Amino acid sequence: MLRRHVTGQAKPSAQEILDRLEVWGQKFGLDAIRDLLGALGDPQQGVPTILVAGTNGKGSTSAALASLLTAAGFRCGLYTSPHLEHVEERLRIDGVAITEAELGRHLRRVLDAAGSAPPTYFESLTAAAWLHFAAHRVDVAVFEVGLGGRLDATNVSEPVLSVITQIARDHAQQLGWTLTSIAGEKAGVMRPGRKCLTWRPAPAVQRELNRCAAVCGAELVDAGAEVEIHDQVENQPHLSLGTPSARYTFRAPLAGNHQLTNLALAVRAAEEFCALFARKLDAEAAGQGLEGVRWPGRLEWVEIETSTGPRRVLFDAAHNPAGAAALRSYLDEVGIEFDLLYGALNDKQPEQCLSLLAERANRIVLTAPDHGRAMSPEALLPLLKTRNAVAETDAGSALERCLATANDPSRSLVVTGSLYLVGEVRSVLRANYGAPAAARDLVTGYSR
Repeated sequence: MLRRHVTGQAKPSAQEILDRLEVWGQKFGLDAIRDLLGALGDPQQGVPTILVAGTNGKGSTSAALASLLTAAGFRCGLYTSPHLEHVEERLRIDGVAITEAELGRHLRRVLDAAGSAPPTYFESLTAAAWLHFAAHRVDVAVFEVGLGGRLDATNVSEPVLSVITQIARDHAQQLGWTLTSIAGEKAGVMRPGRKCLTWRPAPAVQRELNRCAAVCGAELVDAGAEVEIHDQVENQPHLSLGTPSARYTFRAPLAGNHQLTNLALAVRAAEEFCALFARKLDAEAAGQGLEGVRWPGRLEWVEIETSTGPRRVLFDAAHNPAGAAALRSYLDEVGIEFDLLYGALNDKQPEQCLSLLAERANRIVLTAPDHGRAMSPEALLPLLKTRNAVAETDAGSALERCLATANDPSRSLVVTGSLYLVGEVRSVLRANYGAPAAARDLVTGYSR
């Protein structure tokens, strides 16, 4: 039995299984996941699926789309990656995370079905997600693509609709060094005769997506050319979003102008999915769905009470140059004074990201997330050149240094550079100050 071989026990927990599977690293290709799902009875075939690919914004778009579909009356599964603090965050139904016990049961089934060839960490979770959604008879499941699209394990399904968010340079070693090559990999989620929604791609990306759509026979739709976004309605703190089908009014649930395009793209995807069932997305329900979206770790404000008074902490992954630029734009927009706690992985172009954010920061503390590819804070120091910064190897110590009494309580603290760092610091903050709530305990969208 593979699960006993992998874990050393007959009934291992979800975390014990995944901890041992991590040694197998990443694997790109669909043969192994197809065989695994076949051994499990192909649960993905009974679950209508929407695939969401892209470089930045795909998680926010997926969460918003799932919330919209739940509000519209569908029982909706959501599969995202990576997680912030607990792996259960990745699998949700109507915004509620899977329990640890249920995830363990699904993963043990996966290992039993795998035979003598251990699946990867991501393949195992992806298979478990389809088992979970099939067992609960969801009407639709929104799957955020892990990496790329064409060879990602999520792409073994036959999506009824595909979405491609902003494409930027990231994961170059796996996807290629040009926007064209990256776009070609993302376009692997397209399907013949079915729609794929995008949002105002750059010219080079648009050309490649057009080419790929023509080759496979997909219908590529630029949602950005169809949607109007108005920042305010009659001097109230509401947004108005108009599509070819309807107008939606709602309070923006996520901070940052770049999130408006993710919400708009999710609305158009929800409209298209409803149309497949000869239904129209109800404007009132859509507004409720949008206002219910929660996506922790992405422009997430947390207020805590320290020994020196109240402090505001802003969490944002901003793990690549495009994400750092979006965060910088938001910080410029709100015009706050802030200190910076930064840590990054060594393959995420920290030389571009850090300098962009450090220009606006007062104090800077550099640290390293608890990850094998983390860049040491001492290696980050030279990237700042003339800026005064300090290095703390441990993220918890770095946080306490940022919140020390010598700091100005009126300044905000921005924690960024890596989703792994955000999750780690978020956990430490909760342990020491009682906030924020664990991400797995948050209902990430509209819930019936």
